[in-house]
Amino acid sequence: MNHSTIDRVGVSKLETLFAQAGWFFREQFIKDYGIDAQVETVTNGEPTGQLIAIQIKSGESYFAESDENEIVYRPDAKHVEYWLRHGLPVIIALYNPSEDRFFWTPVTTDTVEKTKKAYKITISKSSILTHKNCKRLKRLYKLNVPEYRLKRMLLDLEWMKLIHGGETVYAEFEDWVNKSLSRTSIKIFFDSNGHYKEMVIPTHYWAGHNSLEILEKFLPWADYEMDEEAHEEGMQEVYESECYGWYDKESGEVFYTEDFEDWYTPPDGIVPISQNGEVDTYRVILKLNELGETFLTISDYLYDGSSFESRAFSADEIV
Repeated sequence: MNHSTIDRVGVSKLETLFAQAGWFFREQFIKDYGIDAQVETVTNGEPTGQLIAIQIKSGESYFAESDENEIVYRPDAKHVEYWLRHGLPVIIALYNPSEDRFFWTPVTTDTVEKTKKAYKITISKSSILTHKNCKRLKRLYKLNVPEYRLKRMLLDLEWMKLIHGGETVYAEFEDWVNKSLSRTSIKIFFDSNGHYKEMVIPTHYWAGHNSLEILEKFLPWADYEMDEEAHEEGMQEVYESECYGWYDKESGEVFYTEDFEDWYTPPDGIVPISQNGEVDTYRVILKLNELGETFLTISDYLYDGSSFESRAFSADEIV
């Protein structure tokens, strides 16, 4: 099994583990900078809004430096520095294929040890992650709403940059029309010149609100425009069903009672692109709103590469 295949096995196994626990696992496709996925904790079947970032490493090679009690993991220095300043709690999850087990540890200043050349993180072999004991991860997170919202905005920053750079980014979500408790999952994606990226926010519930209102809470930095092209494409099947006339066996041609251009009515506002009686599916194009544009300006400041903070000092620091 090659390295990339082993990596996929580890991600899939961890997703299954959290699914068995009823937690919401979200793989991060945008940019691999030491975070492979996020998981949202769930209490009594309800999502908590508490996200944990995960670095997943799979394969026997990550267990080469270990004994009967401990595993020594040696991460890249740039990843350690990123994890320690990350807005979410971060954990390392090492998957051992031969044992079919995950070993984990939080990444904190207490668990990261500086060596002469880099860093190392020691993971106890008693720290086995299963779907039955993953509740202990909740200890890593105490929700602070303002901080949580800021973290969510930072995690969505790459999408904002794509839109600002002229890319078309879509959000696809559904509305369960026969359910009294509103729910939706959201897929954010773009597909341009052979480059495809997506992020899936798992199903969330919000009593008394529709699916678009749930979308607005998850993506407060965006305005939404109807994807008219997707709507027209989705209506093609409805047209063929409603306007079917006859089939010419000799030519193989299908005739309709009305031309599609005459039958089709462009959408007025945001409407479903498909309906099956149970689920209405929507697709919208995301546009940066005032909050999104402002946050891009703020992010320029936050990630300004100047070294003032590392070089400046106060009088109290002079020895």
